[in-house]
Amino acid sequence: MAYEKLLNEIYAAVSLKYLWPLYRPCFVKSESPDWINETMDLGLEVSQALLPDDGQEESFIEHYLGCRREDLPPQALEKYGERLHFYNDRFWAILPDPNVQQDYIAKAKYRFERKLEKLNSNYRNMHYNGLYLFLHPNRESDVDAGQLFEYMMQRQKKEKLRFNWVFLNCVQKIYVCDYMKNEIEPILLPQNAEKFLTTEAEYIRWTKGAEEELQI
Repeated sequence: MAYEKLLNEIYAAVSLKYLWPLYRPCFVKSESPDWINETMDLGLEVSQALLPDDGQEESFIEHYLGCRREDLPPQALEKYGERLHFYNDRFWAILPDPNVQQDYIAKAKYRFERKLEKLNSNYRNMHYNGLYLFLHPNRESDVDAGQLFEYMMQRQKKEKLRFNWVFLNCVQKIYVCDYMKNEIEPILLPQNAEKFLTTEAEYIRWTKGAEEELQI
């Protein structure tokens, strides 16, 4: 699913809080990167594996997230139809088009390249760096995490600053690409965990999202 930017960022931090064994409190909201964890001396950037042409849907989500169904423009209902995802009759996301093959590999590589450039130019300097990517494959069974792991490892060798961890979110599974151990560790979400994480992220987004120092 394609969610609003801040909601994505909160979901990423919440999922690591509950599922990543190395997590230590706490993530504090920042910019460039999106989260700072002073305890871990870690900066975490969060992004979706999307190409520039996907920006139209992102802009729509940013503008209308949380709106009631009847408040959405009629042309949006015609354009996206059943791809519009509602919860409690409020708009939350746009589902991938099942009729369009999602080249998640190309999108993930593109987004990784952009974030690696920023890491080496304008991110706050932390001892450890992490990148959390939301992938959008048609099926989770299609994900070739090994191919992405190898590509990112080779690409980073050219740079001074590197991501120590890259987290690949595939909804029901999160692949942790650990570039200090040079291994991939899959985290399989327990039953109902994705629903719990989504609910927790939405609650934080709409109750605490405006706080100057948001912590998770």
